[in-house]
Amino acid sequence: MTCLQKDSLGFGYPTHHLSKEIIIKINEQTVYSGEALKLLSQEPYDGCVFQRARAFTFAFAPGYEDTISPAITLANINAFVQRIQNMAPVVTNITVLVSYFDQSFIIAGRHFSNMISRLFQIVSGVDYNSDFEGSAPVVLQLESIRNLSHIRFTRRNNLDPLIQLARLNAPTLQSLSIDTDIDIDISGLIRDADGNHTTYPRLLSLKLRDLFVPVASRQLEFKGAVPFPSLRSLRLWLSHSLEDDMFFRGNAGTLESLDIKLDDSTFRALCRHKVFAPGSHPKLQRVSVQYKDMFSSQPFATIAETIKFELGIGPRAAVREIGSAPPNNKVAPVISALGNHTCIQVLTILHIWLELWDVIAIIKSLPLLSDLHTMSLRIGAIPAGISRDDLPSFMLLTYASMGKRFRFCSLRDTVNNIDKDLVLCVLLLALACPNFAYAATSRSSHTQFMEMVEEAIASDMFRQYAPRLRRLLFHKL
Repeated sequence: MTCLQKDSLGFGYPTHHLSKEIIIKINEQTVYSGEALKLLSQEPYDGCVFQRARAFTFAFAPGYEDTISPAITLANINAFVQRIQNMAPVVTNITVLVSYFDQSFIIAGRHFSNMISRLFQIVSGVDYNSDFEGSAPVVLQLESIRNLSHIRFTRRNNLDPLIQLARLNAPTLQSLSIDTDIDIDISGLIRDADGNHTTYPRLLSLKLRDLFVPVASRQLEFKGAVPFPSLRSLRLWLSHSLEDDMFFRGNAGTLESLDIKLDDSTFRALCRHKVFAPGSHPKLQRVSVQYKDMFSSQPFATIAETIKFELGIGPRAAVREIGSAPPNNKVAPVISALGNHTCIQVLTILHIWLELWDVIAIIKSLPLLSDLHTMSLRIGAIPAGISRDDLPSFMLLTYASMGKRFRFCSLRDTVNNIDKDLVLCVLLLALACPNFAYAATSRSSHTQFMEMVEEAIASDMFRQYAPRLRRLLFHKL
């Protein structure tokens, strides 16, 4: 058994009481046999009380079962969990990591299920992460795990018991996150075995993500259900389509953040139900809209439709990601539409290759813009009568003090796209925008980027501006 702690010098040192998170790497068999409890009763663990630790992470290594009598095993499990409670009396969140690749290990048998159930009973938040496909589902003692406020699980096989766990804790849940490689059956969250609708009255954050693969057609209509009336943050990256507005009922006045991936059916359903009608969602401040079939040869909506739809979602949002990919990289409609949304402070455009002049037009149309996240940059056509060497002085004379709030630009697709044009764009933006201070490129190309920046600043083109440009900070993504 290995025990690690964060925010501290080391286990057993006088500062252990400052630790906020404890990580235990343990063979589950040692819990069943009582060996783990013995280790926790010895130096350096004996007497340790983590008075500030609110998070415990258990990384389980495999152990064989049925080597000890069930009665003794259960007693050892209970004693182990009680010891954990004594060590961390204010713990509120437990994370269970399961990562086994040998199917001879019976990791999801009755003992393991008993142990996980007991651990989940002592906290208000649980994380369950399993990337083992061959294991049987954990059979949780669901009736005894109540009053949870936080559930997050990442799993590659049967989700049913964990979805049932979420539904049974609906009255108290404040955040729920499901991240999986398989199709999520939303109906299990919304309806019980008798078909009754479930409401999550306190749920503030809901994140659902599964693989974007074709799945059997399924009608996901829940007439009359208002399952998430208090949502503030919603992320929907689902492989199947939404047929109605179920996720958005009752929370128009509370929703602050939306991250959604659409297909044709979902797009049409949201439009049909007028989910984002003018004046709705007054608190929506963060919006990200992407499309599952972005690169389809037959897009499901025109660029005018998608841009209108995206920018109609929370028109006063300060943080926005544009998911549309205009044909032939026609940026003008996007920039024109953005001009009516001057509240934007942080903008992400990842499916359009921007030229320097596009960025200038965006900055001029968005006076509050501070951060821009895009794929890369290129110069494009230089204005008539201006040479490349004249660009620094041209930028200062033409665009001086433009974008006084603009300070940061991140370039995501720079693994194999570092060139002099990109470096030139960044330095020219720094000259035009007085508060531009940061730029970020991909980690793998950062060294090459920095070498090219140094070379450019030392060149005749930028030498006179070197003191100003050397104050720039460059980060790795």
